[in-house]
Amino acid sequence: MAPPKRDRKYDSIIVDPDLDSRMRLKQAMASVYEFGKTVQVTNFQEAVHKLEGVEPFDVVFISYRIDQEEISAFIKRAKQAKIGQDAAYVLVLQTKNQDTSTVAKNVMVGADGFLFEPYSVDLLMEITHLSSKVKVERTDTREKAAIRLLVQDVMGQIDQVSYIKTCQMDVGTSMKKLRDLCSVFQNLESSKLNVYYESALKAFEEAPPPRNVPQHKKYAGVSSRIRKKMEEKILADLAKQDSDKKPASS
Repeated sequence: MAPPKRDRKYDSIIVDPDLDSRMRLKQAMASVYEFGKTVQVTNFQEAVHKLEGVEPFDVVFISYRIDQEEISAFIKRAKQAKIGQDAAYVLVLQTKNQDTSTVAKNVMVGADGFLFEPYSVDLLMEITHLSSKVKVERTDTREKAAIRLLVQDVMGQIDQVSYIKTCQMDVGTSMKKLRDLCSVFQNLESSKLNVYYESALKAFEEAPPPRNVPQHKKYAGVSSRIRKKMEEKILADLAKQDSDKKPASS
């Protein structure tokens, strides 16, 4: 399925210590209309600085010339950055590295896609589609996680209100907090409602018993004083019944 149309083009960063290699990729991207601004950097420090800024970037191209451990550490850090979390991280590899083991190994370091030399318009178009897909999927993942956390907060607040009620205390402040938490659900788009329903059902099914429920003492029966009086009454009733059964003397 084709990605949705965008109001702006795909901006990218090329991370490659080799000048000639950076320029070849930039020139190839210039032939694809969907690509916009391209920033060239020689190392990951410069790339992180860009991704922790305010300008959005859609694709980060990473050269095979950089050590794999460095690539892994960079991608992990970059995906935690505000700008970098939605970018697609594409490894630029040599044609000879298209074997399954190499690809699998690079997937494990966090790569979202691959671009093999020499570059073609079709391959670069696939990268633009990948960027759009990655952005949508990562946004959905964050929204799902946020909904799950919110459901858990609501459940905890419900337990708190319940506990305060059992203590016969005013629940005004706690109810206000509960209403504030629940108000977020009112603004959910219809497409997110199923995520909410699934999260809520799962959370309630897996929820442990409330922790703040007052522990009432178990009923241990009547006191010894009352028990003694009851026994005396029972013995008196039995004695009376025996007396009534005896025949009257002549």
